[in-house]
Amino acid sequence: MSDPTSAAPASPAEAGAALALPRPPGLFRRWIDRHPRAVDIAVATVSTALPFVVGGIASAVARVSTAEIVLAGVAAALLFAATLVRRRLPFVLLAATLVATVALPDVSLMVVGFSTWVALYSLGVFRGARSAWIGFGVAAAVWILDAWLLGNAFVESPSPLVPPAWAIAIGEAIQVGMILIIPTLVGLWVGGRRRYEQALIARAEDLARERDQRARLAVSEERTRIAREMHDIVSHGLTVVITLSEGAAAQAEAGSDRAPEAMRRVAETGRESLAEMRRLLGVLRAPDDRAELAPQPVAESIGALVARFRDAGMPVTWTAEGPALPPGGVALAAYRIVQESLTNVLRHAPGARRVSVALRHADGRATLTIDSDMTRDPAPSGGAGRGLVGMHERAALHRGTFEAGPRPDGRWRVRAELTTGEAA
Repeated sequence: MSDPTSAAPASPAEAGAALALPRPPGLFRRWIDRHPRAVDIAVATVSTALPFVVGGIASAVARVSTAEIVLAGVAAALLFAATLVRRRLPFVLLAATLVATVALPDVSLMVVGFSTWVALYSLGVFRGARSAWIGFGVAAAVWILDAWLLGNAFVESPSPLVPPAWAIAIGEAIQVGMILIIPTLVGLWVGGRRRYEQALIARAEDLARERDQRARLAVSEERTRIAREMHDIVSHGLTVVITLSEGAAAQAEAGSDRAPEAMRRVAETGRESLAEMRRLLGVLRAPDDRAELAPQPVAESIGALVARFRDAGMPVTWTAEGPALPPGGVALAAYRIVQESLTNVLRHAPGARRVSVALRHADGRATLTIDSDMTRDPAPSGGAGRGLVGMHERAALHRGTFEAGPRPDGRWRVRAELTTGEAA
């Protein structure tokens, strides 16, 4: 068992490492994920700077006016800046491309063609399906209207060889849609795959944290169980040893020949308690060490327990009614409740003249009743009340009830009811 104090909550990175999450496939993919700023600069250069340089050379050859080239440069610079923020503000890049398309009809294809593709792709990757389709619809509408207005698509041609205006308009709309649908679909596919991977990683991290929390809870419950068992063993053993030792000392002073027998009982009780402690602490050994094992107390062990207290001088009687308790947790809980109750009588009411232990088992319920006299001068107690708390916890563990307190007839009663049927 590991020390629960050393189990600190795992960070997401530690959780991912613990689960051995696979790396993204491909060296290029991993480089892209690690250097987003370099990727944005490269994309901005390819989509805006290079088209402007190539277009500028072509414009110089075609003797385009300097003013148009300057406007194209300004548009390219603005699109370059918008591309750098495409991860956080993809709609800003799309709006910039559409404004350039309408405001610079003569050079828009040279400057904004690739930027529109980048904007639609970024919407699918960084925003989701709804934003991607909205961006596609807006971009397609602007491009189609711009093509119709620039090409005078609705002006009828007198030549019979030229298709009608509505056919030209539909053809241009289909062409624009096919051009713009490609980056939209690619962005949706890449973005969906990345969101799916992120969801898997987040789920794995949640499972790792939940696993660690369950481990810490299990350790805490085990520590509580061990502490409860240790309290019962130590309290019972030491109380019986002290009582027998005092009795043996008194008999030795009086010259009685029963003092050696009492001391032998002290030694036997000490050995039994020490053996129980060793077996209980065996769970704290290293995993490779073999712990000492022994059968847990059963229903018949309660009678032997009462007999040991009777040998220690306690006037205790034992009665059982109904079938024997099933072996396991219920029998162990009943045994520990009787052990703790009789130990408390020895400690707090050493002069009690009547002590009775009764067990009634019927209809899937086991009722334990321990009655004892209340002495006027009880022995001083240094306990913290953990024994009563432990008995209450044992009863609650088996869906039962626990009561302890004085009665009107002047006696002290401990009553515990445990569920022994399938409901437990």
